[in-house]
Amino acid sequence: MEEAVLVGHDWGARAAHAAAAIAPGRIRGLVTLATAYGPRSTLTPSEALDDAAVAWYRYWLCTDVGASSFAADPRALISWAWGHWSAPGVITPHDREMLLPLLDNRQFVETVIHYYRHGATEAIGSAVYADLQAQLDQWPDINVPTIFLVGANDGCETVPAAHASETSFPAGIEIKVLNNVGHFVQREAPQAVADAISFFLWRDLRSV
Repeated sequence: MEEAVLVGHDWGARAAHAAAAIAPGRIRGLVTLATAYGPRSTLTPSEALDDAAVAWYRYWLCTDVGASSFAADPRALISWAWGHWSAPGVITPHDREMLLPLLDNRQFVETVIHYYRHGATEAIGSAVYADLQAQLDQWPDINVPTIFLVGANDGCETVPAAHASETSFPAGIEIKVLNNVGHFVQREAPQAVADAISFFLWRDLRSV
């Protein structure tokens, strides 16, 4: 794949950021939603505390109590997240009825726990990707033009964390803070997401 426009939300944003950091020449543009890139080392003490507060569940899952509680009832944490990260009703009762039964499997539980423990350096990754992980652990710059969308009311990410990432994008990043939008940007502001994608898809044609 060459000259791709990568789009990702939350875990997908992390994957898109990683791909762009490792292989920038294959990506013409990056549109990421709700999960910012970078070490967040420029946050003020107050901002860092706010950042940790919205990420409490990540550290909770690194404990035996958190992991065992999540394994016993994964629906509880996911339902809580849906209710706190965006406004009520964004994840509808119908959505919940369809999605919650899909969480009742061991692979989902193990994947979530390992994902957050790995992110907190409490679990090792696959040896297959050790070299790539060593690169990504350094938070390399992303040399791909990027649009990052974050909801002003996101209960899982903070706007200061988004702005703290700016120095990691030497090819340019436009951070769009969307008012009255929470974590699930693609559901709450689909036109803003479509416009960001279209910008990169049509940019080369506009310059002809």
